[in-house]
Amino acid sequence: MKEIHLDVRKTATVKIGLGDVILYANDYILEVLGYNLTEFVTQRPKIICSTKMPDIIHDSIGEMIKNFEEGIAVLQHKTKNGDYFWAFTHFKPVYKPDGTFEAFLTRRKPIPSKRTLKDKESLKEEIEKLYTVLKEIEVHSGLEQAKKYLDGFLEDKGFESLKEYYESYFDFDREEIEKYFSIDENTPERVIRKFMEVKYV
Repeated sequence: MKEIHLDVRKTATVKIGLGDVILYANDYILEVLGYNLTEFVTQRPKIICSTKMPDIIHDSIGEMIKNFEEGIAVLQHKTKNGDYFWAFTHFKPVYKPDGTFEAFLTRRKPIPSKRTLKDKESLKEEIEKLYTVLKEIEVHSGLEQAKKYLDGFLEDKGFESLKEYYESYFDFDREEIEKYFSIDENTPERVIRKFMEVKYV
């Protein structure tokens, strides 16, 4: 099992319906994951959840989605052959022209550079430590105890929710999020450098 890296010039896109079923996946996410379209679409998103991801994190994000909230998250995913990758994920509800809910659009790119230099530790390093602790608590003491630990962790850092915690690292407004997820093969390097401190893969 090895870590692979997303290309900042490509966006890995998945649409998820109300029944928690994958409705659409673009070519790039299929390429990264190693699935073909027919074996991936109609599956549940859990098919790409890394075994190292704590259930409490997925439950918290699931609550945001159930409440039709737009948000961001940092997630580890697994590929078909067992490799893994980290993704900065943006999810938002998409509505039909008549205003009824259609699906959740989820887009994944590499984790952007942290927007503040107050901490030496990168978000990915901190997230990995947090997720490891939460997973261990879940295994040994259960989901409820993991939730209590996560609540204490967030409170200690001054946040009321996981959503606030993720957002604090990037301080993106909606326009910046769209700009980051719009990066493609034609985007100038100077624009990419605003989001990525290190050379992307």
